[in-house]
Amino acid sequence: MKRFALLAFAAVTAIAPIAAAPASAAPRYEQTPQNRPAAERREDRRDDRRDDRRDARQQQRWDARQHNGYSYNGRWYYGPAPAAYVGRPGFQPGYHAWSKGDRVPAYYRDRAHRVDYRQARLRAPPRGYEYVRDDRGTVLLVGIATGVILSAILAR
Repeated sequence: MKRFALLAFAAVTAIAPIAAAPASAAPRYEQTPQNRPAAERREDRRDDRRDDRRDARQQQRWDARQHNGYSYNGRWYYGPAPAAYVGRPGFQPGYHAWSKGDRVPAYYRDRAHRVDYRQARLRAPPRGYEYVRDDRGTVLLVGIATGVILSAILAR
């Protein structure tokens, strides 16, 4: 009798998984983002990375009202960055206050940034110097040939 009961128990435990297979034809996991097939999860990660890159690119865009220069590989440069630098590792636009002795890039010495000292009610610049206005409104007294700042006057 014990043998018969043991044999019946072994048969039931061996056959139970096979008999239950059609009932468990449903997916073995819930459809949550963590339980989806690996290929689908990879695509989501790619999309997330693309979004992160897009956000980073927007943060690195030049905005003349906010930036007057950029840092590239730890070195500061005044003026807008070359298009090739934007989006690269090590590039970060920013703002540094102008100070005496800084060199203004040619971008700020063009005709559009020049200031008529009479209209701005400034004294006449010394020979070899001119007034220019940066994108934030700061007026700078700059050497014509060198671009070196002699003084900075805060905007009104």
